[in-house]
Amino acid sequence: MPALVIFLVIMLSAAALAVGLTVPAEALLAIINRSFLAGLFLLVLGVFALVVRSGFFAVFWAGFKRLQALFFRRPRVMESDWYTPDDPVFARKKETFVRIGTSLLLWGGAALVFFSVALTVWYYR
Repeated sequence: MPALVIFLVIMLSAAALAVGLTVPAEALLAIINRSFLAGLFLLVLGVFALVVRSGFFAVFWAGFKRLQALFFRRPRVMESDWYTPDDPVFARKKETFVRIGTSLLLWGGAALVFFSVALTVWYYR
């Protein structure tokens, strides 16, 4: 894992240097602002997904389920469908998808923020 982080830092620094050398200064500031904003957006989405995955909202979700059962009557038709067990293969695939998606959001956001910081350093050199 540390080798991957070092590789990503080197690649992002090289990309920032290439963009800093090729793009005119007027357009560079817009690239810095947009990449920083996109990075923050991805980081916020990733942190939200991480908090949801951790089970922080499970207590609230259970409370809302109780309120729903209290106020809304369930139909008696097809009651057996309410108690079907979850498919373990689908649950495993869903967990893998959410885990990979969360890590991609966090790594992508961090990479864009680092890229914009490197470009900012280049812009104000």
